[in-house]
Amino acid sequence: MADGTRADRSAARHRLLNADAFEHALVERLLAQPVFAAADELDDAALLRVLLQRRFVSLLFAPVYDIGIDGLRDSTALRLAREILREEYPDHSGGTPSHREELVSDLISLGATRQQVVAARPSAETTATIAETLTLALDLAAEPGDVAVLTLLRLWGEVLVAVEYGRLWSRMEPRFAQTGVASRFYRPHYDHDGHEPLADATADSRTHSGRLGWCLAQALADDAAVARFEQVGQRVLNIRLRFYGQFAG
Repeated sequence: MADGTRADRSAARHRLLNADAFEHALVERLLAQPVFAAADELDDAALLRVLLQRRFVSLLFAPVYDIGIDGLRDSTALRLAREILREEYPDHSGGTPSHREELVSDLISLGATRQQVVAARPSAETTATIAETLTLALDLAAEPGDVAVLTLLRLWGEVLVAVEYGRLWSRMEPRFAQTGVASRFYRPHYDHDGHEPLADATADSRTHSGRLGWCLAQALADDAAVARFEQVGQRVLNIRLRFYGQFAG
């Protein structure tokens, strides 16, 4: 029995390490995208163009989480998703800005005007990304089990977000330093969405990706589950790459 238990633990660890290797490859492919590969060369106007369109993707955070919550079965994962969603709107009194308001504050600190923010409209490419993301979320929520939804929430909503903002931070940081205003959205999201490997994630990990990763690790119970994780992860990355493809040239 002990040998069987050790064998089971070894197989589970092997699955998580394979999943981590796949996830790492996704991150590397995102970082190779031209916007990120040449992030330090973006001028102020180009950076704002990217971030103003990226805001529309960020506005999907609550709908995607709400759709995912409707599809989750595991009570621990469900409670965690609710907790993360509620952090977007920090209090009930209306006295604290939402994360989306803090995003706008950061855009203004980076040189956008409020009129520029509110007058911006999603491009055709961004609109297609929004539609594809919502369709994917709805399809995954209708699947049995939690692997697909947890993969979406962790990769789309946390891991890739941290990678994107972390890479663009090198262009943002000098502007915040110049104005003397602390980032209220981009830097904090880079910090608390930060990538924690599935094999190391715990229920009390310090990041959203870590805590979601712990729930996902429990759901990756066999090779079929890992295969579904990889399929969903690939779709998430493809959507994100298509979004950033509009900024080529």
